[in-house]
Amino acid sequence: MKTKGWREVFAFTFTQQIKTKSFIIGTIVITLIAALIAATANILPAFFIDSKVSESGSGEDTFSIKTLYLSNETDYAFDLTAAMEKIGVTVSALSSDEAEKKIAELADTSEKAMLSRVFVEKDVLSVESKYAGGEKSEVNKGDCEAVSQLLATQLHAQFLVLSGLPEDKLVTAMAGVRATISCAGEEPEGFVTTMIKSIVPMLSAIVLFIFIFSYSQLVAQAIAIEKSSRIVEYLLTSIRPLALIIGKVLAMCCVSLMQFVIIGMGGGLGFLLSMPFGIFTKMDKIAEAAGGAAALTGSQLEAQNVLDEIGNAFSGVDASAILVMIVTFILGFLLYAGLAGVAGASVSKMEDLAPAIQPLSIVGVLGFYLAYFPQVAGEENSLSVIARYVPISSPFVLPSDYMLGKISLVETLIAIVVLAVFDILVVMLVAKVYEHIILHTGNRLKLGDMLKMSK
Repeated sequence: MKTKGWREVFAFTFTQQIKTKSFIIGTIVITLIAALIAATANILPAFFIDSKVSESGSGEDTFSIKTLYLSNETDYAFDLTAAMEKIGVTVSALSSDEAEKKIAELADTSEKAMLSRVFVEKDVLSVESKYAGGEKSEVNKGDCEAVSQLLATQLHAQFLVLSGLPEDKLVTAMAGVRATISCAGEEPEGFVTTMIKSIVPMLSAIVLFIFIFSYSQLVAQAIAIEKSSRIVEYLLTSIRPLALIIGKVLAMCCVSLMQFVIIGMGGGLGFLLSMPFGIFTKMDKIAEAAGGAAALTGSQLEAQNVLDEIGNAFSGVDASAILVMIVTFILGFLLYAGLAGVAGASVSKMEDLAPAIQPLSIVGVLGFYLAYFPQVAGEENSLSVIARYVPISSPFVLPSDYMLGKISLVETLIAIVVLAVFDILVVMLVAKVYEHIILHTGNRLKLGDMLKMSK
């Protein structure tokens, strides 16, 4: 049989590759980087939500403001004491005349205080705040802005209730109106979802291209080294050429897939370890800070909407998405590694390897750009559809498109079948060409020369 002995080649190549220092060190370093990136991506949005919740009253006594002098110049009976106590601020009511005197005092005092006037101007409920200034002041302007925002939100909520709005309608009223636009037959998407569906495919294309293309070039390099050192002549005394390339390609495929999985697990572990500080643990904090419908602020609603959009964007991540990624990765690797094997077999000297790989590099870069650039536009376009079915680009784009729900399972399976059929044709061509050129010595063979020798 022509493939007899491929298992021995596979085992030897796989073992040798995973023992190399470059593989071990590279895997450790990249896995740590992936874990750090995943943890950062989890924690950074949590800081954003923490700041938003703190602005709206988190119950933490961290503000440099301790006293809020409030002058209510409206006909509404606002009660802001409970809301301000949650952030450690005491409310002191003042008349309009007393407020004028207090403003003058705040201009040069060490008191940790601010003064807010509530009034109606041209049918608009307004809040004007002044905080203690001067050289003696220890008041932080950012704290004043946070207290002012909470004050404005509370006034808005209480105004709606005092105007007769039922409390069960208050959250809807406070949330305002969210406007979206989309084509008929398509689900509308928010800004966060749109960004995720643009950035994730681009990152996915970059990562998959690096793994598939870099390891396929290692196949060419390994074959060229064996041929230039004449080791291949010794191997071919007991193993057929086809078995040699099959063993090497499959071994490198497993090595790259193993490294890919390890790095993915590292990223997942980094995300899990950062969960106590991450974005998805802030749900309870938002709810606790809300303290009921009347305390729910626009910032908290914004944070809640961000969490919802992230969850919806990745709702398609399941076992089938992981399987699609693995299958397309393997098929893409077999495609490029097979062509790389022929490139490596076409040279007799290592210095000829770079020119031999150049055509493969051009094909790989074209495939990458075909998968990458349609994502820059953001919207679905004809080029992105083509990229899913063209074999040189589909391995880089299919996993993310399916995971994010851009294509159905049926469309994904059709694209995978197209890639698999193309792989079979390439393997048949590679098997025929490789067997006839592996023992060639002399100048580098060009494509036309290789096809002539294989006839």
